[in-house]
Amino acid sequence: MEPVLLALKFLVPLAYLATTAIYGRLFFAPEESRFARKATLGLAISLILHIALLLCLGYSLQRCPLGTIGEGLLFLAWILAVIHLLSEWLADTRRLGLFTLLPTTLCVVVGVFLLRPDFALPPQLQSSFLVFHIVASLASYACFSMASILAGLYLVLHAKLKHKNFDITFRKLPPLDKLDKLSANWSFLGSATMVVASVIGWVWVRKDGLAGMNFKELAIYLVLAVFLGAGISRRLFGWRGRRHAIAILIGFLLMLLTNMIGTHGFQN
Repeated sequence: MEPVLLALKFLVPLAYLATTAIYGRLFFAPEESRFARKATLGLAISLILHIALLLCLGYSLQRCPLGTIGEGLLFLAWILAVIHLLSEWLADTRRLGLFTLLPTTLCVVVGVFLLRPDFALPPQLQSSFLVFHIVASLASYACFSMASILAGLYLVLHAKLKHKNFDITFRKLPPLDKLDKLSANWSFLGSATMVVASVIGWVWVRKDGLAGMNFKELAIYLVLAVFLGAGISRRLFGWRGRRHAIAILIGFLLMLLTNMIGTHGFQN
């Protein structure tokens, strides 16, 4: 198993790097059809290798591979890759790939580097409730990340339209309304999964009689409040477009800051 695991640790980042490069060529190429099939094939190979790596890690560790920052980043990267695939399908274009797959690639490269095969999960953390809590939390992070990427692209495209800068980026990106809608959808799903993660975490802490979250970890609810506020304002007050995109980016920056001051349970 060790040789297979070692090979996958090398192949998975390589596959994602190559696929991201293909998406980059596709975005800037005059003829996208030359790279569209290669991008699809590269993404399929990357996902298959990624799933194999997660399964091998689980078999090697004899537990769900979600105990360390490296393992968490690898699982987050897998969710991001799936969301990227869904975003391509919903937007009906592969032009987003350079921007939406890049975070997956970065998480994989860093995650593989931070893997700790000798880490043993403490007995008090060996709970199925904890596994579901982490999965739901990482799913919310992935949704929020995708929403922020699309919000950022919206602001870029909006600025180019305002200044009549009709360069290749303007011509290649999807329309503003499509970016706005996709960003809102992923933000809503991220808020829903974070609420689910919070409920599961509360049940787990109560069931096992553990200490509750500290002040740093409670700050994650500020992130949820910002994303929920963006969604509610969109529905009640019509905050779409630029206002909504800025709110999403503020929520994403708060999410990054919150996870920098408190890793929320992952071991270094």
